[in-house]
Amino acid sequence: MGLLSIPYQSKSKLWIAIFLVVWSLISMHFIWQSQANSGLILKNELSSTSSIPHEFEMLIDTNYPKFKPTSGHSGSQTYSNLFKNQDRNAAIFTILKNFDLEQRCQLYFKNVKNDKLIVDPDHDFKFDRFDYLNWDEYRDESIKRLKGDNDEFVATSSDLDTIKKNFDKAKSRIASDLQLLHDYFSHIKIYNQCYIDRNTSFIKKQHELIDGLNWKTSFKRSSFLSGKQIVTEQQMYPWLSQKSPEYNCLATGQTTKFAANKNSFLNTLKNNLNGKGIVMTIADAHIDYCIRLIHLLRYLKNTLPIQIIYTSNDLSAESKSQLHQASVSDFDGLPQQNITLVNVTPAIKPQYLHKFNEFGNKILAILFNTFEEMIFIDADAILIENPEKFFQLTKYKNSGALFFRDRNTSEYRPDHDIEMFLKLMNSQYDEIIFGKISHVMESGLVLLNRKVHFSQPLIMANMNFFEPIRERVYGDKEMFWLSLSIIGDENYQFNSHPAAAIGQLTTYQERVKTFENPPSSFKSQEICANHPAHISDEDNHTLLWFNSGFQFCNQLEKVNYEDEFSHKERYSQFDTIDKFKTFWQSSLVIESAIIPPENTNSNGGDGYEPSVSWKHMEPYCAGYTWCAYSSIGNGDQANDRGLVINYSPEEIEHFKKLGEIWMRGYNYL
Repeated sequence: MGLLSIPYQSKSKLWIAIFLVVWSLISMHFIWQSQANSGLILKNELSSTSSIPHEFEMLIDTNYPKFKPTSGHSGSQTYSNLFKNQDRNAAIFTILKNFDLEQRCQLYFKNVKNDKLIVDPDHDFKFDRFDYLNWDEYRDESIKRLKGDNDEFVATSSDLDTIKKNFDKAKSRIASDLQLLHDYFSHIKIYNQCYIDRNTSFIKKQHELIDGLNWKTSFKRSSFLSGKQIVTEQQMYPWLSQKSPEYNCLATGQTTKFAANKNSFLNTLKNNLNGKGIVMTIADAHIDYCIRLIHLLRYLKNTLPIQIIYTSNDLSAESKSQLHQASVSDFDGLPQQNITLVNVTPAIKPQYLHKFNEFGNKILAILFNTFEEMIFIDADAILIENPEKFFQLTKYKNSGALFFRDRNTSEYRPDHDIEMFLKLMNSQYDEIIFGKISHVMESGLVLLNRKVHFSQPLIMANMNFFEPIRERVYGDKEMFWLSLSIIGDENYQFNSHPAAAIGQLTTYQERVKTFENPPSSFKSQEICANHPAHISDEDNHTLLWFNSGFQFCNQLEKVNYEDEFSHKERYSQFDTIDKFKTFWQSSLVIESAIIPPENTNSNGGDGYEPSVSWKHMEPYCAGYTWCAYSSIGNGDQANDRGLVINYSPEEIEHFKKLGEIWMRGYNYL
């Protein structure tokens, strides 16, 4: 699940400081003396060594802490151009003191190398983990590959020289690629700040910061500071066709489009956002799950509009008809649903559409729905309460972005992965000049205020384009929050609890079967389940939602019943394969939940208690079964103890009714 080992709170403050620095640096580009024909001439009237006193440097470093995640992190190449042959403190002071957002933006993009495309989605970044090995590991693995099956092979000095040259070449390419990736994301972040978000509040704060500092500098503004935007949306986002998606209301049959501003498709999209709604993305393969979710929403008396995002080749006319019938046909007299199908194919240039396959469809769903506030739901997600209640959760109201954590299992993250993500974060210059600043998340349900966090899917799209990033993340499980951190937006929150197991507590008799000399009792309790579930951190009790549908095993097409029935490590109460099969196909029974300990493993204990918070029961449900434990080891430490929740008869009955609704058969032809 890939947890980046960076303290969350300290990281949040750090990024906020960093992007404010970038604002100041762009202004500093005006200080650049006639370099690259920028037309800006800045002259210090004081001596070259003391034009800006040391006190100003201290002021900057105090308010915008320097960010150096790795020794090789030099920030955007644009800043290197901007500050070439300049007193950087003098430049920063001039920018902070004199330049508005528009001028800073022009200064920055005047120094961007422009080969028509500022960000190229097709740039061929190579990624091979072998190239990231240190020298000893690289050499040994290279010799092993040369040796092959020849046990008598001995590497010669010539072989070693070749290996060293390849090693140096790989490291040079990695450094070059990382720099270009950093520059790409800097351009995107600053473009969005300049021409989409247009947040200028930080400039007033900067003026207050240096109020009273009146070091004399003089500069001359050139003609390029005329208000003309010198970079276009097409250069930054060449994959956008600048055409509207097609919005088809199933109730009326009417299809609408919005008229995009010729200068900014994205601003038109942002300005048209309104209201609250539910967002999904599906293909024909998900139609059964989606229909069952619609039935569930009707039972929960949902009144929010629903937008289902798809691409032309993914959803057939038959599937569209079934969705319409599921939303309006009589269903126990329950409310009809207002569903709009959103075909995003026209909005993406054909040569880039393949880049949004699989998880990429979620990016398109986040970007092209028309809601100001949205709850994104996977088709196989199960909501327990009316979706309106999610918008009332305190953490969402405070931040406009709420995510849910995945199972708390231990995963190894190489140092070079962390270094790369840090490389994508904002530099001190980003923070000064432009005011910008490993969670493991479950992406089956996401709450987002899109006007507050409009840039998020644009960053996700670019993360998904490039292999060195795509291969280092677990799909959408990290991109949702990483995309916000990359733009310096730390105003998002996670539900505090990691995913829980829900179902029925495993009996003592079932647990002791694997012990020759079983204990008289267990300190820990166990639930084995196939559905990651999410408990509210507001009361540590309420089941909010869970994944993988309501059927006990949602992988029936992959199950080998004979093999799974034969294991007998769990589910031994079923004495025939038919009973076992019936249970696998039945509705999940929810009586309890276990949120495992924060610690993922423990060396303590007496040999009877679990040493891990989650145990993968690979033989069951085609590998989807995990058992959660309420404590690990002796359970003496607070972090070795989790939480057991036992639901009331009324709650259990509610869960049962939801299961009946979801499992009900239908016939929409």
